This record gives sequence, structure tokens and C-alpha cells, in this order.
Amino acid sequence: MKRYAHLKYKLTQKVALHGCSCKLPRRELYELLQATGLNKVTDERVLTGVGDDAGVVKVSRNMAVVQHLDFFTPLIDDPYIQGQIAACNSASDVFSKGATDVIGVLAIIGSPVDMPDHVLRKMVKGFHDLCSAIKAPIVGGHTLLCPWPIIGGSVVAVTRISNIVYNSGAKPGDTLFLTKPLGTQPAMGILRVPLEDQEATTKGIPHSIISAAIDKAIEIMTTPNKDAAEAMLEVGVNAATDVTGFGFLGQSEIMAKRSCVDIVLHTMPVIRGTIELSNALGYGLEEGVSAETSGGLLISVRREKADLLVSSLERRKIPVCEVGLVKKGTGNAHLLKKPKIIEV
Repeated sequence: MKRYAHLKYKLTQKVALHGCSCKLPRRELYELLQATGLNKVTDERVLTGVGDDAGVVKVSRNMAVVQHLDFFTPLIDDPYIQGQIAACNSASDVFSKGATDVIGVLAIIGSPVDMPDHVLRKMVKGFHDLCSAIKAPIVGGHTLLCPWPIIGGSVVAVTRISNIVYNSGAKPGDTLFLTKPLGTQPAMGILRVPLEDQEATTKGIPHSIISAAIDKAIEIMTTPNKDAAEAMLEVGVNAATDVTGFGFLGQSEIMAKRSCVDIVLHTMPVIRGTIELSNALGYGLEEGVSAETSGGLLISVRREKADLLVSSLERRKIPVCEVGLVKKGTGNAHLLKKPKIIEV
């Protein structure tokens, strides 16, 4: 796989962890929040904070500001695509709240001292172009010299309080849908395997399948969740979260815990070929633990509205798959031992 062999400056070789897999593990994050008191918000203006996908602060009787911060290390050597993915991922958590009117983005950029100017410019250009496409104006930001290349942003949106979708509203009897297939981590991971080792690592997976998986992963990670958020608002759903660094199962567990319900995941839509790549690379995609970057929305909706949601998403040309159900419970998520795998 010689896709980026021509690039002299390898972004992914500057870091040990890539994309959303560079996040602090859930348990360590929870312990940090507990130890510092950040797990509790007492200000009455804050409608939701730590634990949900984005902060929501009431600014008037009917309106709220929704804000989120996200940045990460490179998962691809192409600087322009890396910038696009970072912008798409930064806005995703705001869109998962149903807030589609982004009023400002502050860009966060870290540049190693050896990064060539043209690489930095392409990365920032990719970030800027994606923000422009979703009508998210970049109003400033911060740059620093840093040992690792990093890029992302602080995203602020405004919305009516009545439109906000929390990750804590899933109800027993709900149906769960996912708007993007899984598998971005193994699709990107194979690009980082040295050329001389790729043949042995892929164990006979056709090159055409691998190449198509990489293309699909890039398409997924650079497709904003804004249209999916608009579909949620049109139909009215109970809960949502975006599937990112904690993976399919991890994000489901957060929704289950915060909603005080149990979630059963019975189906996994995946990028064709990524199960095999995951098994070769050890990412655990089939167990639901593989990290996702700029993934889709996991949406919990009343069974009676399920067809309406599917129709609204399909009308916007958004792929959607029914992946699970919500039951009475105490805050657990469970992926079936042999879930139905749908390759996309």
C-alpha cells in the first residue's frame, strides 16, 4: 500500500497514538474528574456539562449556547485530509446535541519545529475548508510549537433549549440507529504498517478491498453529522451521542449509564474488510472496542418514530442502520457475542 509513500514528511510517524485513540482512557478520565471535582457542576446556568458530549449553558429563557473542544494527533499522513477530519470531528459533538447553528470556531494548532511550512498550511487549509462547508466561521484560535502535530478546535453553537438532545434521555423500548459504519481505526491503521510488513500483516486480504476500505474511512471521517442532526430535530428523538474514541460499545455504555437503562447492541455496520484488518492489527472492532474517529451518531428513538427517523435520514442521503434496543436496567451496555455484521 504505497498511497502516501511519496510524502517526505510523515505526520503519523511523529506520534505514538493516532486520531481519537490518543484520548485518555475512560477509567483514567473518570478518576481524574472524581479526584479534582470536575465531575460536578453546580452553576444553575449549566444544563449539561462533563459526561455529555458537549456543554450546554442557558443564556436566556429559551436559548442556550452549546460548546465543545476537540483536538487530536494525526491518523493520516495527508495534511489536508488530516485538517478536514479534525474539523469534522470537532463539530460532531455539537451536532450530536441537535445544535446545527455554529456561530464560531477557535482553531487549535500544534506544530513541531521540523514541520515544513507547506505541510502546516495544507493541514490548516483542510480544517478551514471543512469549517466553511458547514458554515462554521473560524474566529480565531491558538498556535503553539509542540513536539507533536495536533489540530482541532473549540466549537460554539446556539440553539433553542427545546431542541437540545442529551445522551441521557434513552428510554426503555427505544430503537437504536447508527448513521455511519464502523472501522475507521483499522482502515487507517494499515497505512502505518511498514511497506515490507504489509503483505504478511494483511494475510491475503485483497489490495482492492484494503484500498476501498481506506477510501470509505476517509469519506466517513470527512462527512459532517450536521444533516443527521437536522433529521433528529425534524423527527424528535430521545437521546444521541457521536461514536468516537471510546468506540461503539464504550459510547453506548455512557448513554446507558447516564440514561439509567440497559442497551443491547445486536448489529454492527462496518466498512468492508475492516473486521479482517482489525483482527490482523488487534483493534477489537468485532468486540465494539475499536476507537472511531469522526464517527456517526448513535440515536435512541421511540419505536413508533423509528420509520420516520429512517425516512428523514435517507431523504438526506445519510446511511442508517438499526443496531440495538433499549431496555429497563441499571446502566449497562452489552454487545451480543455474535452480532450481525453488515459490511458497507
